[in-house]
Parts: sequence; C-alpha cells; structure tokens
Amino acid sequence: MSKIVDKTLRIGLLKCDTFIPEVRNKFGDIDVQFRNLLNQNTINANVDLNVFEIASENRFPDKKDITSNHYNGFIITGSRSSVNDDNEWTNTLKDYIRFFSNNNIKTVGICFGHQAIATALGGEVTMNDKGWMVSDHSFKIKDSLQSNNNYSKIHKSLSPKDDSTINIICSNKQIVSKIPQGFEIIGGSDICPNHSMIKDNQFLSFQGHPEYTPNLIKTIIQTRRGLIPDDVIEDGIKRADNSKIDQSTYANTILNFFLNKDV
Repeated sequence: MSKIVDKTLRIGLLKCDTFIPEVRNKFGDIDVQFRNLLNQNTINANVDLNVFEIASENRFPDKKDITSNHYNGFIITGSRSSVNDDNEWTNTLKDYIRFFSNNNIKTVGICFGHQAIATALGGEVTMNDKGWMVSDHSFKIKDSLQSNNNYSKIHKSLSPKDDSTINIICSNKQIVSKIPQGFEIIGGSDICPNHSMIKDNQFLSFQGHPEYTPNLIKTIIQTRRGLIPDDVIEDGIKRADNSKIDQSTYANTILNFFLNKDV
C-alpha cells in the first residue's frame, strides 16, 4: 500500500562524488541512496530531490533560487576526497556553506559534508589516530540534550524508543576534531567523539552514512582492499551482517529538520 503524502519538500543534493562502476552498477549512484533513504520516512513526506554534480561538473545551485525559498534546504553528501584538499569545487562548496550560514539556509551534512560544514565555519578536520571507521558503528546521544530547550527534540527524534545509543554505517579515516563556534555535539563515541552536531535548527550533520545499507558498505569496503587493512575489512563485514541501523529514524529526523518539526 502506498503512503498518503501530505507534504512535499524540494531538497538540493550537493553531490560530492560518484561511486565506482563496480558499486554503481549494483546499487545505483549516491543520489539513488539518498532517494531510497528519504523515501523510508514515516511522516507522509514526499521528496523532490534536485541533484547538483558539484565535484564532477562544478555545478552549484543558483544563489537567487536559494534565497527565494525555492528549496527547503540542502544535503551535502560524502566523498572520497578530503575537505582539506585545495581545489576549486571544495573551496566553492565552503563558500556556499558560509552563504547558507549567512542566509539561514537549512543544511544537512553527511560524512564529507559533516566535515565540510565544520571546516567552512571555523572547525578542524584531522586524521583519526584510531584508524578507519567502517561499517556499522554505534554512538551515544548526549543525555544533556534532553534538558536543553533548543535541542531536546533532536534527542527524542533520534531515539524514539528512549534508547540513547543509535547505529549508523561509517566509511571514513578523518574526523571533525574541533567543532565550529555555536555548534552543539549531538553524540559521539570513543573512536569519533564529534560524530554529529547541530546549530540553531539550521545545520545538522553526521559523520556516518544514514543512506548506506549493510550490503552496500560490504561491497564498498571490499573494493578498497589495499587501502583499508584486511582485518578492518573483515571486521566491517561482520558488523554489516549484524547491523542495527534504522534508516527510517534518520529519514524522519532529516525531513522533520527541514520542516521545522520535532528537531
């Protein structure tokens, strides 16, 4: 049975990479993963996803469309690139993030996008001295958010069953080591203390990939043998086989964020 749609959101997807053919031919590209994720929402929302190939084509949205409320907000995707790279599209992306900040444009960052928001607004991203994070990982949502009038709803949204631990699939070796001024940490873990952050119901970001499925991450990490140590890959496959990720929780949280509801 199809769900009854009572709201439609237009979201710009700033696509920062393209899957290699071995992954893309089996699962579709990055934008397909985000469509699949957001379609798992249970809040009766329909998503019109406008894709911008910012890495491969240096194609960004028109700033006039942004300020005219053409979009409910933007999602910045993951990437194999580093946010510390000095190239045209990454520098332009950071300029856009500052533009979003100055014009109160809602923005969600995923993995590379999380790190791009941090570096564009005064934070820092460094190599994780604890090594690669791959596959299913859990992070603890800060209990103090429950008593924070500004952010108590994000705690409830990410932990609808009153469980302060939530799982997400990861694929990264760099982490946000310093968050920008004015941001609040949502949660983290020993291996990634600044896993997720929020600011003023305008920025929301995660180090992990809520759009990734267990089968997808198993394929991705196996294509990276030689880059990721074999023992980390084997552990990642086991983690994926026992994954506890709940994509509908992330879909609801992200879309409610864009709708100014419950976060």
